[in-house]
Amino acid sequence: MIKLAIIGKWFYAVAFIVFGIQHFIYAEFAATLIPAWIPWHLFWTYFVGVAFILAAISIIINKYALFSCVMMGIMLAMFILLMHIPNLVNHPQDPQRWTRALQDVLFMGTALMLTGELKLQTAGKYLFAVPIIILALQHFAHANFVTAKVPAWFPAVEVWDYIVGIVIIVAAIGIITNRYMGAPALMLAILLFTLALLYHVPLLIADVHSGQQWTGAMLDIAIAGGAFVVAALPAVYYKPASMAT
Repeated sequence: MIKLAIIGKWFYAVAFIVFGIQHFIYAEFAATLIPAWIPWHLFWTYFVGVAFILAAISIIINKYALFSCVMMGIMLAMFILLMHIPNLVNHPQDPQRWTRALQDVLFMGTALMLTGELKLQTAGKYLFAVPIIILALQHFAHANFVTAKVPAWFPAVEVWDYIVGIVIIVAAIGIITNRYMGAPALMLAILLFTLALLYHVPLLIADVHSGQQWTGAMLDIAIAGGAFVVAALPAVYYKPASMAT
């Protein structure tokens, strides 16, 4: 369990270090994502970049990690409230906006799970698992930007898309219902990580300087990291309610 937690926190933290660096490399673009009514767009862009990097390092070295994870969760909650919800209100039919919002919800859930605090971990588990189910449903629409994309060179891609969607949903339901210990979460983590490698590595080799490819790869790696963190949660989460203490 400890090894799974270490893998998960490294995946999550490294992804956010990359996101933080991108706030400096692509500062002008990142600034456009901030709501127009908030002043000093570039300042907040750099501020978020620094916050991501420092929080990720804190998580890796386990120094002030509780504080960093709570602050990360609060920051992601602010993204959801200030950016994603207004965007969804204005563009309710845009599936990509829904995807990014849901990804930030599950990233917030992962941050809470990494706090090590029982109540926050419980909330974090559900904030991670419920969005995963909604994201998995997009596999049935063959949306090419969803979590754990199926590589285009797979035979019968649409069939695999259905299979991946079903497996993710079943695993997420197992997480929510606390069935079979951490096995569903571990299965989900391995699936997401494997598909992320198969999909993103060839694209990054073809264009290693593509910021868009790096963002997509790190989003999927961070989500896989969250699944590893779920798999490492204490056994109390996987006991039937009548047995939990």
